[in-house]
Amino acid sequence: MKIKTLAAVLGLFGAVPALAQSSISLYGIVDAGIQASRFGNGTQTNLASGMADGSRIGFKGTEDLGGGFKATFTLESRFELDTGELRNGYLGRNPDFALLQGAPLPAASSLALATALGQNPAVVNAGGALFDRTAMVGLITPVGAILLGRQYTPAYEIGAMADTFETGSVGGWGSITTGTSALYTPGVAIRSSNAIQYRMQLPNGLGASLMYSPEDRGSGSLGVSNRFVGGNVKYQANDFNVGIGYNREDDPFGARSLRTAVVGGSYTFGKMKFFAGYMTMKNDNPGIGFALTPTITTALGAAGAALVPTVVGTINTNARLDADSASLGMHYTIGAGRLMGAVAHTRNDLFPDSDVTLVSLGYDHNFSKRTDVYLFFALANNDANAQYALGGAGYSGGFTTRGGQDARAVQLGVRHRF
Repeated sequence: MKIKTLAAVLGLFGAVPALAQSSISLYGIVDAGIQASRFGNGTQTNLASGMADGSRIGFKGTEDLGGGFKATFTLESRFELDTGELRNGYLGRNPDFALLQGAPLPAASSLALATALGQNPAVVNAGGALFDRTAMVGLITPVGAILLGRQYTPAYEIGAMADTFETGSVGGWGSITTGTSALYTPGVAIRSSNAIQYRMQLPNGLGASLMYSPEDRGSGSLGVSNRFVGGNVKYQANDFNVGIGYNREDDPFGARSLRTAVVGGSYTFGKMKFFAGYMTMKNDNPGIGFALTPTITTALGAAGAALVPTVVGTINTNARLDADSASLGMHYTIGAGRLMGAVAHTRNDLFPDSDVTLVSLGYDHNFSKRTDVYLFFALANNDANAQYALGGAGYSGGFTTRGGQDARAVQLGVRHRF
């Protein structure tokens, strides 16, 4: 959608004369459907936004400055079709017991806090930021691009290339590339705020990126890290879309925190497209206790105020991560649709009996270049101390009722791109 449409949207702000000098477009994805899940407490049915792709609206633009130089920007906002809000939480409503193992709390207080963690309605974009998905401005030069702002991280980009279900749906690899406490214990930073990125792409298909965020308590996987550094190398040509990436960040106090390395991608052969990925995740000093202190304080109340520092320490201990994950899958094109299937496994080396295996199947049918419908099914087979549940691109499934309870889910939805 070119400047005439955007002018109608922004005209009240007097922005049209300035914008008319640039090529600016409005774009987005509107995605919603029904998810039927069994997380150990019977079947729950939800209308959910952002199952295959997170629903979003964005503005992007470039200006040719001459001599091979261009200015560029992207502003992208999430939205939830089911509620109209900018943030989302766990689909399941079960308590999160994994973070509270060994906490010195009475049984009633422990259950209350575990329930508050499991029912958090604002795990995704907790602060309700308007442009939580991307907020970036940059300069494209003959030798690469310099980009400033909130952006996808280098390691996450490689993981997305290797994900058979394209970072969405109940079958997405990202459902299990975390610790046992789901988005509270991320295995890879999806985005980093306050980031400076350099990107380059050669004509032969080789590309690379480097990212750095020096911000104090304003970067990384949970937005509370002290510093963030990442990089990747990609090859995108001759039916290959493969790469290797690495992220590292420090906790809010400067100690070594989440480290993620990932390798993988896809290869297209006729009607078939093969996917493979491997990820290692290690976090010795999580920042989640710092981020969750307000939730903990509220749940424990005045009577438990003295226990807050101890509980925060326990949560940080339980949020540690030392795991690896692998995924294999393929697409097979049939007319206007494609069959999709994948299997993935995450092994947790830090806590016993906390592994999970994910088996996923799906069909995606294109009515047009912009509109498709999809049907996905997935099963997460949890070991005795794992509580992985299944969600979508724009939300997490949350937790099963207890460790060792398997999770199953079916999604039927429609997606429109504009």
